[in-house]
Amino acid sequence: MSESSSADSSSPTLWRVKKASDEAIYGPVDASTLKEWANSAQIAPQDQVDSNDEQWRVAPEIQFLDMHWLVKLPGDEVYGPTTVGTLREFITEGLINEKTLATHVKTNQSLPIAALFAALDFEKKRALRRPPKEDKKSTASLAVEMAKDQRIRQLEEDLRELRKEHESLVHKYRQLTLQLQDGTKPKAAIAKKP
Repeated sequence: MSESSSADSSSPTLWRVKKASDEAIYGPVDASTLKEWANSAQIAPQDQVDSNDEQWRVAPEIQFLDMHWLVKLPGDEVYGPTTVGTLREFITEGLINEKTLATHVKTNQSLPIAALFAALDFEKKRALRRPPKEDKKSTASLAVEMAKDQRIRQLEEDLRELRKEHESLVHKYRQLTLQLQDGTKPKAAIAKKP
């Protein structure tokens, strides 16, 4: 059977989940429900998934679940691979924050979760406007590009601030130099007059 809902048979593929913690089995459910479970942090990376009780596999091996991201939790525990939906749940629960780095297991690219979310949101909007045959970039590469752009904008802003500060210091230096010169000239002029 295929991993996602079977298009060639009259009934969809039904999936079951075996929890790693206690080996409790949940399901059967359709592929859409299984994906919802994965995106709502209800399927852990160690949990097993199967459609026929003969080929239990760890959840990240099921392609359509999109469990591609690793993160460090408090105490330096590495969690994953998991879904973007789970990362959103972890932020809500306070386990991670938007500055936490997420690493894609296939590309090994790391980026802050805020950049990952921004890239995904951007990709959704772009997909609505994009002609159907336009080449797609991976979400990870889009996120990295957006993170680079954001960093460039921040560096440009920092540079503008440093230039302002430099100009201000140069101006103060010139004023102090003039004051020092003016302060020494009158005294020298006064000394020469009597």
